[in-house]
Amino acid sequence: MGRKTNLLLLTTSFLGGLAAGFLLSPKKGKQNRVWVSKHVSELNRWAKIHRYIGKRKSSQEIDKLRKNIHQGIRQNIPDPYEATATIPLSNSPILNE
Repeated sequence: MGRKTNLLLLTTSFLGGLAAGFLLSPKKGKQNRVWVSKHVSELNRWAKIHRYIGKRKSSQEIDKLRKNIHQGIRQNIPDPYEATATIPLSNSPILNE
């Protein structure tokens, strides 16, 4: 199964379980709505905090990766200015016309 299929299966299973829970709940509809609104705001707060943490961690990991790539390039690919510094140059034209 692909990643999209797993996500779709997870989402539909969650929503189906949520719907079944509301239908079989011993509480009245208004009590369920109050409970859901309270917990949704808590979940929203939790998601905001973890989204911020995830962005910060991913940014740090991307910076590490970028530094490693630059370091690898510097070590394995010579600097063109340093590599050509010993080539003798003159003002005479290359092609005699």
